[in-house]
Amino acid sequence: MSEPNVIAGIIATALIVAVPAAWAVWFLRRRVQNLRQDLVFTSAAQRRDNAIVEASGEGVLEIDSADRVRYANPAAARLLGYESSDELIGLNFRTLINDSEERASRVIRRGATTDLMTGMGAVLKRKDGKRRPVEYRVVPITPHRGPGGMVLAFRDVSERVRLDALLSDMQTTALVGGWEYDLVTERIFWTDAVYAIHDLVAGTLLTLEMCQSFFAEPYRAQLQTALEQARVSGVTSTLQLPLTSARGRHIWVRLIIKADRRGGETVRLHGVIQDVTDRVIAEQQVAETRDFYELTLNAIPTLVLYVDRNQVVTYVNKAVEEFAGLTRADCVGRALSAFYSPEEFALIAGHVDSALRGAAGALKHSTTRSGRTRDWQIHFVPELEPRTDGASGAVRGFFVIGYDLTEIKRLEARLLQAQKMEAIGQLTGGIAHDFNNLLGVVLGNLQLLERGVDDNPNLARKVHTAMRAAMRGADLTRRLLALARRQMLDPNVVDLNRQLTGLADLMQRTLGESIEVRMVQAHDLWHTRVDAGQFENAILNLAINARDAMVGGGRLTVRTQNVRLDADFTREHPQVEPGEYVSVSVTDNGVGIEPEVLTRVFEPFFTTKESGRGSGLGLAMVHGFAEQAGGVATISSEVGKGTTVQLLLPRCREENSVREDTIVTRFAPKGHETILVVEDDADLRETVVTALTQFGYRALAAANAERALQILNGTDHVDLLFTDIMMPGGTLGPELARRARELRPGIEVLFTTGYADSAVLSGGISAADVLHKPYRNEELALRVRHVLDREARVA
Repeated sequence: MSEPNVIAGIIATALIVAVPAAWAVWFLRRRVQNLRQDLVFTSAAQRRDNAIVEASGEGVLEIDSADRVRYANPAAARLLGYESSDELIGLNFRTLINDSEERASRVIRRGATTDLMTGMGAVLKRKDGKRRPVEYRVVPITPHRGPGGMVLAFRDVSERVRLDALLSDMQTTALVGGWEYDLVTERIFWTDAVYAIHDLVAGTLLTLEMCQSFFAEPYRAQLQTALEQARVSGVTSTLQLPLTSARGRHIWVRLIIKADRRGGETVRLHGVIQDVTDRVIAEQQVAETRDFYELTLNAIPTLVLYVDRNQVVTYVNKAVEEFAGLTRADCVGRALSAFYSPEEFALIAGHVDSALRGAAGALKHSTTRSGRTRDWQIHFVPELEPRTDGASGAVRGFFVIGYDLTEIKRLEARLLQAQKMEAIGQLTGGIAHDFNNLLGVVLGNLQLLERGVDDNPNLARKVHTAMRAAMRGADLTRRLLALARRQMLDPNVVDLNRQLTGLADLMQRTLGESIEVRMVQAHDLWHTRVDAGQFENAILNLAINARDAMVGGGRLTVRTQNVRLDADFTREHPQVEPGEYVSVSVTDNGVGIEPEVLTRVFEPFFTTKESGRGSGLGLAMVHGFAEQAGGVATISSEVGKGTTVQLLLPRCREENSVREDTIVTRFAPKGHETILVVEDDADLRETVVTALTQFGYRALAAANAERALQILNGTDHVDLLFTDIMMPGGTLGPELARRARELRPGIEVLFTTGYADSAVLSGGISAADVLHKPYRNEELALRVRHVLDREARVA
């Protein structure tokens, strides 16, 4: 082999060896540089990661496969109550995180996997023994990435748990919960509070139909409409609906429906539902109470206004609307001064200022509206803001309460008049009773004397004169009893047209030719129940009064008509009720009556006639008759034009009684029966006994009820008890009659009286069983015979 070839071989060999070696050196150098760079990068990442872990607010524990802490960051030491992380190294993590056994086992089992695990409800056990709720995450460490184990990161959620508990308590207390409905999955979620509202077990599977079934049909449609509006256009709705729970409880709920929309489409409905039953019931009670007081305030005739501190009216009741002639809407918002004239408001301005300072006040004043004057008592009652310390708060406003005293004053005047009339009635009634007894003695003895002087004309004339005077006295007592409204009435159903027709001739003769009597009678006049004789007397009294007012003659019109009295009239005349009445008015065209006199014409003994021409009892008797018949008498007059007196008597729907006129003659029937006369007046008792004896009767006398009962208990036969109604000793005539019938079942009874209390006469005594004092002997004989011969009685 030649040297060049050797050299070439050596060179070739060297090249073969040197080139791979050079490439290997270059590659190793490059690898070392890369490793150095990776190490630099890794060190920076580790420093960054360590810094992040060290600075993290969450606790981080690295746990080896033996469940011991291999690493702990400062936050973990702080959350666990340790001074440094080194104290945690080597501790079993189970002593630090006290979770349930099942959860701890799951953490351990997954320690060798790559699964990520999170948890709530674990309890952190601090070094000082206290426990705090935590939320944690577990990250397993696989062996090929380092030593086996896991990383446990946790955070203290005590504040969140506290807020969740507080929210839950608030929802439970407020009976409110949340709900949502996923339109895509049709899944419904309720909070526990919503389940409780529906009386369902939490977690019960829900469907839309099931949720809607708790509402009744009319409200279910309202709910479906709101849900559809939320789904289609995202409209938020608030509903208040009645709900029937699963246990049948009937409650009210407030339901709020909202929509979540994405890309113009609703994907979820959600909201809250609250049990508002207590509030609804309270609102209903408040509304009922408000309506009750509103009705009450509107029903009373008292003016009630509320005025705020700016003197602006904010409330008025119905009475204010009627008084002001405005609606409530027109009244509210006005100044208080707008309801008064300047002069009237000046009277109350001081009280308004006092009320705004918190002082109550009152005053009386008068107002005139549409020509009508009314008397008022106005109270100003301030409203104060409430204060917890009991002191008086600021004035919010005040109430103005107005009482109409017009009617009260009128009634007070009527009461005074009624009391005066009652006192006069008591006096005159008592006088009439005693006077009738005296007249009975006089008339009875005059009649006895009359029979013995028939042959002596001079004496007979004097006896007749005395009898006429006695009869005038009897007429006066009847007027006194009419005034006292204690006369014995014989009411019957009558046609007043017929009564007046029969009275027309007598009226014309009484009034004379210078006065024209005109009768204007209504067709189909209603009937009324009155004493026909007393009615005729009342009309004659009115006719005589009218004659005296028409000195030179004139026209007297008696008019009958059917009328209906309304509430306005009866307010002015409270002695009658609204309804149907028969009206009889007597009108003259005389001189009339002055207004100041007109108010007193019904007063007893009041007269404008000269002395000796009037007793002052005529109109008082008419007024008393009308009221005793259940009606009223009114009067109106105009000076220079005339006067009208109107009698208003209650309508009676019964048919009128058929009565035949009877003529009382001087014929005195006789008899032979035994009559017990009970009369406390000795002279009258003796006169009656004498008269009955002359008529052939056997008369027994008793001064009082006790003596009469002694006789009735004896052996004497008695056919008729003739007794006074009013007697001293406590036992009145009706009671004596009752006891007499118990002792003598077949005995007849005839009463007599000159003064009879209506309470006594209401016990079943008819007018046919009463003989009024004073009476003539012929009347006594006729009435006694009438009672004894009841079987042969002729009307």
